[in-house]
Amino acid sequence: FGSGDGDIEYLNSCGWDLADTVENADLIVARGTFVIHSATDLVDKKKDGEAAYWSAYGAALKTAVAASIPMVVCNPDKVRPDADKSPMPGTIGMAYQEQLTKKHESNEKNDLILSLGKPFPSVYDIALGDETASIDKSRVVMVGDALETDVTGATVLGIDSIWVINDGIHNQDIIESSRSSQKEGCEAVLREFNDSSSTYAQGRKVSPTVVLPHFRW
Repeated sequence: FGSGDGDIEYLNSCGWDLADTVENADLIVARGTFVIHSATDLVDKKKDGEAAYWSAYGAALKTAVAASIPMVVCNPDKVRPDADKSPMPGTIGMAYQEQLTKKHESNEKNDLILSLGKPFPSVYDIALGDETASIDKSRVVMVGDALETDVTGATVLGIDSIWVINDGIHNQDIIESSRSSQKEGCEAVLREFNDSSSTYAQGRKVSPTVVLPHFRW
């Protein structure tokens, strides 16, 4: 699953080549939500249309689930911070997880999906290096616009978080929920997020340490 820009080069840089079919793949890579590649086929959402793309999407996941093929999600974000909240690779990982769980009727196949990025631990291990366990966490802060990745990641790691609201994916929802003040809108969006059972927080109640309209370095 690719972006349509540099997908083959990305795979090659990892030492991987495209399989000729999903059935023969050792790994599914979720890098983008615009094209679906194999060595023998390419379905492009823009060129071939939405119907062709989603048909290929469903078929690829169904085949992968049947064979229990591992998946790497290269960006766990679910939506892009644009007007349409366009889907991101995280949605592919979630769809795959749901189908795996349904097929196997348990969570025993959770280890088939590796998500690389916020809010998952590996990205913080990379950022903090060997200091992850020993670092003074009071000197580390996560800055971001998304409750599900940025603030949740900080909560899991046990560090402070700065939620930037005017420049990210929650801005419109906050505006629509702000009857008398922006604070009221923030509280409503945060409450709705914490009430959801389908987020990376997995039942954790998250709350940013600081809320800012914008972030300027």
